Amino acid sequence: MILNALYHPPKLRNAMKNIVVPIDFSPYSISAAKTGVFLAQKTGAQLNLLHVANAPSDWNRMPVKAQQEYPEIENRMVEAEIKLDAFAAGSLFKNVEVNTHVYAGLAYDQIVQFVKTYKMDLIIMGAHGAGESGGLFIGSTAQRVMRLASCPVLSVKKDYPLRSVKNIMFPSNFEEDTISNLNMVKNFASYLRAVVNLVFVNTPGNFVDSETAEKRIVKFIPVQKEVKFNSFIYNDVERERGILKFAESKKMDLIAMVTHDRKDKPKYVVGITETILFHSNIPVLSIVISSGKYSS
Repeated sequence: MILNALYHPPKLRNAMKNIVVPIDFSPYSISAAKTGVFLAQKTGAQLNLLHVANAPSDWNRMPVKAQQEYPEIENRMVEAEIKLDAFAAGSLFKNVEVNTHVYAGLAYDQIVQFVKTYKMDLIIMGAHGAGESGGLFIGSTAQRVMRLASCPVLSVKKDYPLRSVKNIMFPSNFEEDTISNLNMVKNFASYLRAVVNLVFVNTPGNFVDSETAEKRIVKFIPVQKEVKFNSFIYNDVERERGILKFAESKKMDLIAMVTHDRKDKPKYVVGITETILFHSNIPVLSIVISSGKYSS
């Protein structure tokens, strides 16, 4: 279903076309929806609200007769459709194009398949943080989606009010194989009229002299006038701690990170991106690559 009128910023309406927000009606997903509205208004993208009713992983391959043996799943789907349509018709989504979708199956699997099938440009998900009692981020749907999604994932915390983004942090070791991924960050900054801060976190275990680090960073700065880039070399004993401390001290609004898909890793193996998200109060944009030297 398509609801509400459209708002298209004059120069950006074709840059990002489709955003998906998984909705389970928790405070975390409501926060993600608010962020989705903010970005849809900035970019003119269509907002897709997706609810997944818990069901066997092979639900969509089952014959109708077999599905009828689970009337409780059908009931949950009908209830979700009604609730999701009512949510989408609310004042939060004024002047934004909204579609609603309800599927059944495993949440992370349905989200990943939906993104691939309908060519989504961005996923926005709510995520738990350190000290929150609603459940741990580690091992959650959000973690699996971050690892498997074919498009970037923006994860936001429950109470974070994303009203503006002026400074985006891009921490990296600035190896050649991650240059292409900076385009997504640059486009994101262009939508929001934000500054991109390229940050090399130097640690004792992976020390690089300043001249070498500066040369690596310079290669990443595009020759264009659309977005302003700053560069920093920041020293700390650990990469994760350095990223968090820099973001806090320099008042970053968003951290953008390149991460490996980690498809073959056990779910309890935690990467740098996941650690940063768990401990950071600001949104984290995860850009997945399937190969390369950058370790996360």
